[in-house]
Amino acid sequence: MPKTSCFYSNMNPRVHPTAETPLQPVPGGVYLCQVGETVSCGACCGLYNCAKASRGLLEELIAWRTTEFQKVPRTPDAITDFRVKMERRDPRPRPYPDFYHCPFLGFVGARHLRVGCLLHPQADGNQGIDYRGLSFYGAMACRDYFCPTYRNLPAAYKEIVQTVCTDWYTYGLVITEERMLAGFFGEVERRLGRSLTTADIQSSPDARTAVADFLELKLSWPFRRPDWQGVGNYFFNDNRYLPPAIDYARIGAARSAHDIILQELSSAFSSPGELKAAETMIERLLERVRRPVTSLDAPLRDRTW
Repeated sequence: MPKTSCFYSNMNPRVHPTAETPLQPVPGGVYLCQVGETVSCGACCGLYNCAKASRGLLEELIAWRTTEFQKVPRTPDAITDFRVKMERRDPRPRPYPDFYHCPFLGFVGARHLRVGCLLHPQADGNQGIDYRGLSFYGAMACRDYFCPTYRNLPAAYKEIVQTVCTDWYTYGLVITEERMLAGFFGEVERRLGRSLTTADIQSSPDARTAVADFLELKLSWPFRRPDWQGVGNYFFNDNRYLPPAIDYARIGAARSAHDIILQELSSAFSSPGELKAAETMIERLLERVRRPVTSLDAPLRDRTW
């Protein structure tokens, strides 16, 4: 969250827990924070707002924090000292200076295979006590904040992302990319002539693979602009860090039909040929999703009774 998170669930996708009330309805009807044993999101707490946010480096950092916090007495002074220690460990500037990186993000769950809040009452060693009031955000923000994806994306889009993602690292990066997801799935729907459903993707291995390959572009996109800030994104609605518009005029090209997707992928192009290559990559992925989903409709259209 900006400087001026709800991490545990019974895996019911339409509720989220707080310390006071076990089950609360969530905006948009799909719970996004803690999804499964290996899938969760810590993006709103600045997980990816690091000078280097590769999977390996974040895994090392979070594992070390988790181990260190297990040694901390559960007292206000000790927890505050831990926060200061973690913040001083990496004094390098953040890609988004106004976006706090919470040092209480750690590995949680039965096997410590996903990220979550080390101060949450259900975290190891807290004995049901909510220590989130000692964080930079405070307990109220951690309980009540929901990222724009909750409200702005159709439920099916969010469930599809949860269907294809298998780990916390990729899931947290892409689930907050609401404009990129809306651009891609919206175009698939336009070509289908109907709304996507979660079952469309769940029932087709080819479609699942195609969606997963699209989400992977977040990590592997070859057309980054020179001042790219890294894999994380600033998804809050305060317009502090808007992605720059693509300068099509500089290369003598018209605005791409996939401009929203290309912009959200932090694209820049040095020639019309590069732009065409990028558009072709997006087109192929769209068609790889559309074709198997369309084939699922065919038996219904062919029925004559």
